[in-house]
Amino acid sequence: MTDDMVRDDPSTAAEALSGAVLDALCGESSVAFALYDRDLRYLLVSEALARVNRVPAADHLGRRPSEFLPEDLASKIEKTIAMVFDHEQGHAETDVVLAPPEWHETRHLESRWVPVRDPDGSVRAVLAVVSDVTENRHREELLRSSQWRTARLQLMTARLAGALTVAEVEAAVAELARSIDAVDSGLFLVDDAAPVFPWPNVPPARAPRRARVIPAEWPDALMRAVREGTPVYACPAPESAALESAAPETPAAAPPLGTRPAPAPTSVGHGSLTVPGMRPHPDAPPGERASVTLPLLGSGAPLGAVRFTFRDARAFGPDDRVFLEAFAGQCALAVERSRLYEREHRTAVELQRSLLPDRLPVVDGVEFDYRYLPGAPGFEVGGDWYDVFRIPGGRVAIVVGDVIGKGLTAAAGMGRVRAALRALAFTNPDPVAVLTGLDRLFTATEDDESLTTLIYGVIDPETGTLELADAGHLPVLIITADGKARLVDEGKASTPLGVAELRTKNRMRLGPGDVLVGFSDGLIENRARGIGQGLDLILEVARSDATRSAMGGAGGLEPLLSSILERLLDGQDRDDDVTILGVRIAGSQGSRGLM
Repeated sequence: MTDDMVRDDPSTAAEALSGAVLDALCGESSVAFALYDRDLRYLLVSEALARVNRVPAADHLGRRPSEFLPEDLASKIEKTIAMVFDHEQGHAETDVVLAPPEWHETRHLESRWVPVRDPDGSVRAVLAVVSDVTENRHREELLRSSQWRTARLQLMTARLAGALTVAEVEAAVAELARSIDAVDSGLFLVDDAAPVFPWPNVPPARAPRRARVIPAEWPDALMRAVREGTPVYACPAPESAALESAAPETPAAAPPLGTRPAPAPTSVGHGSLTVPGMRPHPDAPPGERASVTLPLLGSGAPLGAVRFTFRDARAFGPDDRVFLEAFAGQCALAVERSRLYEREHRTAVELQRSLLPDRLPVVDGVEFDYRYLPGAPGFEVGGDWYDVFRIPGGRVAIVVGDVIGKGLTAAAGMGRVRAALRALAFTNPDPVAVLTGLDRLFTATEDDESLTTLIYGVIDPETGTLELADAGHLPVLIITADGKARLVDEGKASTPLGVAELRTKNRMRLGPGDVLVGFSDGLIENRARGIGQGLDLILEVARSDATRSAMGGAGGLEPLLSSILERLLDGQDRDDDVTILGVRIAGSQGSRGLM
């Protein structure tokens, strides 16, 4: 069959393909189905259903189920076929339990029975489609167990205890939804920047003083849960659609979370079953059959709600409610903690960015450029910084440093050290004098845990002379104009600021086209790579053809720093700040520096 035939006559093309499609469904497909005639004989059966019946497909054809299947199962199948022919309507069996003695196991099936009609509307055959839901039933049995609830709550509590962002709380909600067979879930939060309103059941001493507005587009159940501070359980009864004989004579007790109301196991499917306490759910979109909306309370004020929705009818017994509400309590704690963390994280990032220069000075004879990448989302901001500023005598000071620690404390500490270093450099820019002065400052004002590492250098643009001092920081990378690379520090192991020692300096000369690169540990170190390996790698990168090509280009330092970043960070998990400062001696032509 050609594409032109399909376009010109799609109906004929469909008929031509129908046989091939049917062969595929009967053979390799995982769809279990059978077709029966009015004599209750098999006209067609798929290999998948043959495997369920444990009889070869060919041995079904032309025979009735009662001729080879277990008696109870065969009787049920033949009665259902006859019923569909008589009533000319479809039928559903939602829990067929098969447990013939000769099978030595119990299987749970769902089946759908559909009349197949002739063009005149008369029923010519009955199609049965069967799904094996045994594994689902096994999971439901586990859900009935109190041990499962306890273990799951412990696991989710541990997940939420480590959550530092609202996104991680949402992930925990979604994980629980999957484990309880919820078709959908959501974490709905009131804007934490908006004012708050008290809940009726919050003691006056804890009641907020302001009113918080709930988004108008929220469904009624969400609004009610947040306003009233109480869970909203919507548990509609299942639809009526089965043989009357299959329904139990008296209502069963409400099944646990994650289960359908079901009768005791028999060889037939259950029918309509109304569980006590179930009520219709008018807010549910089409396809949903039950939902639960749980309020989140933090420090006496509503934070929002968590919501789970289900496609089937279910009852929420007392144990289910205790479990879900305990989970909601852990969510509330995690949301409140994550918001505090995110607020501090934003403050630290804003403080750090306000202290870092976004433009470097333009100096004849020297070119400057930098790269700064804050820590990856979900990790606290660090204390990295860089600085370039003019000092008396036409020279330029350069700094790359790292305050040990994370968050607002590290950012504030970085600001203090940066300001003190600048003040000392304008008084006496000599590297030894500056680091010695910073040591005295740390001894007088900082605690023992406020360690800071840095490199501080002074460059003379006219001569290319560099004086460099190191306080426990990583060495700088020197790449000469001819592509040779080496790591340079002040000559011996040094200590961070706050661990005072006799400071020394290293004096060297950079020639035209030579590049100096200072960097923080976030560039070379991560969870999979130690500092030693990182230093070896940055030397390898510096000596590569790509780096030599970047140095020889007309784009300034930008392509060189970008190449280093790409080679060292590509494909790596990054949880720390990354700082790079590049300096290139432009030569006697007096090239202008980058802004």
